[in-house]
Amino acid sequence: MKTNNEILNQSGYSLVELMIAMALGTFLLAGVIQIFSSSKQSYRLQDGQSRVQENARYVLELLGRDVREAGYTGCRGLDKISIIRIGNAPLPIFDVKSAVIGRWWDQGSGSWSNAVPTAVTGVVAGTDMITIQKGESCGATLTGNTTASNANIQVVSPNSCRLSAGDATMVTDCSTAHILRATNVSSGGGSETIAHAVSANTATHLCTGYPNSYPTSNAGACGSGLSKTYTSPPAQLLKFISYSYFIRPGVNGLNSLWRLDNTRGISARNPIELVEGVEDMQITYGIGAGGIASTYADAATFPTPPAAPGGAVPNDWSDVISARIALLFESADANLTIGNQVYTWNGATVTSSDGRIRRVFSTTINIRNRML
Repeated sequence: MKTNNEILNQSGYSLVELMIAMALGTFLLAGVIQIFSSSKQSYRLQDGQSRVQENARYVLELLGRDVREAGYTGCRGLDKISIIRIGNAPLPIFDVKSAVIGRWWDQGSGSWSNAVPTAVTGVVAGTDMITIQKGESCGATLTGNTTASNANIQVVSPNSCRLSAGDATMVTDCSTAHILRATNVSSGGGSETIAHAVSANTATHLCTGYPNSYPTSNAGACGSGLSKTYTSPPAQLLKFISYSYFIRPGVNGLNSLWRLDNTRGISARNPIELVEGVEDMQITYGIGAGGIASTYADAATFPTPPAAPGGAVPNDWSDVISARIALLFESADANLTIGNQVYTWNGATVTSSDGRIRRVFSTTINIRNRML
């Protein structure tokens, strides 16, 4: 049994000791919170930088490949080959003056320097737009010759074309090319057959001339001496590409890079948002001959194609041999940077106060088919 003296000798923490302990605990907790907050902010900053760099790498690779291959027809330049369209509209003109077309949007006047598809709406003021047209090689060499009575195209299988009904394609050799729409794709025996029925084409036969001009229907057989026979080699089937790249707000509100497929109708998937956070795109074009650009000009320099070449100032898109593309990227998240960010864009010094990471990337891309 405890005595009164034993009870009196027991003691706990004093008020001063408790206050000191609480102060130390609060100090330690504040330190932990500060470390966590700094680590989180550092992670957000690094993640934002990584995403900006990844987006830039993807966009530069995408645009670089398309610009390099602009005007590709398989083996000869567009100025040395006859292009014949028989696929149903929309199917744009493909010639030496339309392989690359740049456009600049004048928001003040509400018009483009060159006419554009009606699907291109909501474009960001002052940004540029570029249209690339080409044949895209997909390893589809012909395994059999076309004939006057059977113009179905047989190509080697497997290939990387991945064609389906409605796709725009181009059968080509070194003298002639037909741009058509596939209506049925069937495989068997190491070969793939691409049919192009009149349901999606203005003609069922491959002729070098038709009674009517495109896009009027020419469903009958070719006239005497006007049948085109594609032989293997050198004939092959290419995917026909006509893309327009432009900047407009994306689904999350940030400016994004969009792409319109000019060979297809407008739908929920056309145009399509490719990359978020592309704030601006500015393009100048190298004009020259013999693979050397004598000057660089923006899209506003050129009239609506086709334009007659010549004159003291080059004014024809067929004179373009390269494109210098500058892109301004921004992070999806705000409040990543400390203080305002100052950067140079399009010849001016810009200060941003929203805390987003902004980076400028630029590249000059030569059009391979015009460097010879």
